[in-house]
Amino acid sequence: MLPKSKIKVVQSLKHKKNRINSNLFLVEGIKSFDELLKSNYKIEFTIISKETLANNKHYKNLNDLYVVSSAEINKLSCLKNNKSLISVVHKKNLKKKSIDFSKLLIALDSVSDPGNLGTIIRIADWFNIKSIICSKNTVDLYNSKVIQSSMGSFTRVNVFYENLEEVFSNQDINVIGTSTDGIDLNQFEVPDKGIILFGSESKGIHKSLEKYIDTWISIKKSGRAESLNVSVSVGIILHKLSYE
Repeated sequence: MLPKSKIKVVQSLKHKKNRINSNLFLVEGIKSFDELLKSNYKIEFTIISKETLANNKHYKNLNDLYVVSSAEINKLSCLKNNKSLISVVHKKNLKKKSIDFSKLLIALDSVSDPGNLGTIIRIADWFNIKSIICSKNTVDLYNSKVIQSSMGSFTRVNVFYENLEEVFSNQDINVIGTSTDGIDLNQFEVPDKGIILFGSESKGIHKSLEKYIDTWISIKKSGRAESLNVSVSVGIILHKLSYE
């Protein structure tokens, strides 16, 4: 039987302030959970459906496992159709000093859509980008939709939340901005290191950050669309740069 105290923990972690106060977050679904098990994240406890456990017998050896019906999982879940499992996990305490500025990095300014952030993390993982630096008003990494959209890639990509002006002003590093008016990506010489900065879905890069940008690049269009989704832009740019 699932204790009421565990139910309260899961329900509380649907809210950002409780994730901050408890230093815990939720991981839902088999794919993300399997990636979690291969990582160095610490699991507090896991609630799993009888059907999922029957089909994944290797989970039986896990500690702090609570077995319930699939209907109970679905009722507790943040997602629309999760009938497998929910795990309560400890956050990582990442420090700015651990950012490796000798590699190519991504920075995100005011990205608000959780699906976009999760997809960007997944794309970064695909192209072996190890760190993403987010403005402090970018959507929370530990939002359940971000975790779900990353498909487990959150376990391999470190996401930092920092004051971007402070990061850019205190580092002797090339900052590459993205806009519709920059150098054609096809004409851009790829640096060995630097930060590629992407702006918000609606407003682009904040004016206060423009003075730190050394080079502007763009994805040239041949059609009539006004803009690209930020995660699509990240994918196109990283794909192009990875084959230079």
